[in-house]
Amino acid sequence: MQLSARAVVAVALAALAFALAFGPPPAARADGELSFATAYYKERATRVMQPMLDARFDVGESGEATGHMLVDAITSASVGVGGELFEEKRVEGGATYTHEIDLYKIGGLVRYSTEPDYKSLFGGVRLQAELFDRNLTITAAGMVGHDDFDNSGAGPTAPRREGELDTMLGSIGLAQLLSPNTVASVTYDVSKLEGEQANLYRFIITAGMQVDEKHPRSRLRHAVAGTVKQFLPRSVTTLMGTYRFYHDDWDITAHTPEARVIQDVGDGSLFAVRYRYHRQSKAYFFEDDYAMPMDLISEDEKLSAFTSHTIGASFEMSGHVIGFTGTLGETRGQIVIEYVDQNNRFGNAIAAHASLTVPITY
Repeated sequence: MQLSARAVVAVALAALAFALAFGPPPAARADGELSFATAYYKERATRVMQPMLDARFDVGESGEATGHMLVDAITSASVGVGGELFEEKRVEGGATYTHEIDLYKIGGLVRYSTEPDYKSLFGGVRLQAELFDRNLTITAAGMVGHDDFDNSGAGPTAPRREGELDTMLGSIGLAQLLSPNTVASVTYDVSKLEGEQANLYRFIITAGMQVDEKHPRSRLRHAVAGTVKQFLPRSVTTLMGTYRFYHDDWDITAHTPEARVIQDVGDGSLFAVRYRYHRQSKAYFFEDDYAMPMDLISEDEKLSAFTSHTIGASFEMSGHVIGFTGTLGETRGQIVIEYVDQNNRFGNAIAAHASLTVPITY
């Protein structure tokens, strides 16, 4: 599936146009918003710059459509080429439509991304029901994806390698209002991956030989996450605690607790801090060093055993805080800064995100 970046835009706009054209007749006025953002990520060998554009539109009285576009500008050390830097761009477009019928919502999504050696198409549906006076929310989702990729960036003299990967994902979630200020939720996700899952550029030097990375062609992943949110009216503070457990049939087990504190500092401005801890075991075939070639062999650091600590802070405010009125007064700005301490070969990392969200009426 060789689509250009221009085709990515067409996919997102076509899905959005379909929702607008076939949704219920629009009301006299409707609301939406446009969000302009950029993200930055830097670790030892990789830097990513990511400008993004997101849009949300009301469709009639019961529908909502969204669209998004982003570009990843990646600079990283080449695999097996003496640490030479290479640059690559990935373009992604997507759209969703959600329709509300009384206490129920049904929606669909499509997402397509392209880069010189990788094409990915993803789609799915999502259902939601609010029961018992809207105190209990049940969600279910199903998604499928297909990826095509090759190692064409390795140069004309490298042996050509190609791969495909199919993904199926299912999710179910429950959220219960425990008190006027307390909400608890739990989510279970399961995904099945079939196809080439190794990096076609990556190889391992072992016993004096260069061996291509080789992973199992099938992977079954499970994840369970629970969250509790508590609002403290007196201090206008929201506390959040989350724990996520992950296990797959490559024998990776991960534990990820996280805590957040969100503080209203007046005039609709919010300040938040976050701490996340992650610890995982290694895949059963992953080794730091291989004494000889193996049927399954990997240099993927994400399959190693490691721990990481993420600390972050964010600040959000509306334009009226600094004197703007009208649309500019309702515009929201946000800045997020995070630092990741991790004991693997990726090294420590820093991430930053800045966004501006503008409300629109049409």
